[in-house]
Amino acid sequence: MFLRFVALATAALFLLVAWPRAADSQTPAPTPTPVVLPTLTPSRQLNPYVKMGIDLVTGLVRQQLAASANMATGRVAYFKRFEMQIQTAPNAYRAVHLHQGTIINPRGASIAPGQRVGVTGLAQPDGSLDASVITIQQ
Repeated sequence: MFLRFVALATAALFLLVAWPRAADSQTPAPTPTPVVLPTLTPSRQLNPYVKMGIDLVTGLVRQQLAASANMATGRVAYFKRFEMQIQTAPNAYRAVHLHQGTIINPRGASIAPGQRVGVTGLAQPDGSLDASVITIQQ
């Protein structure tokens, strides 16, 4: 009895939702207006000094981005033998792989979760970092 009631109520709701309305079919959706963005014409030449300044700033930004890909600073969230994970921001973590020649400064110090560290190494395609030097910050 209850199953029939549920089936009948579901069918009635489906018909109410699927039933075409006269008001919906009469008013078409408005077409969006295109956004015109300002651009430079191809024939316009930039001042050579302005272009040199833009190229210099672009080069410096690219250099800093490339250098920061090979470094990370944060708190150790996980550490076990040759694998470490550091928290670089409130919800951002980065995996760090250690190897037999990884230098840990200060010499003789042990890494533990919760410590603040700076890692320098080689960025991997998966976003992790192959560590060459780990500095424990006090």
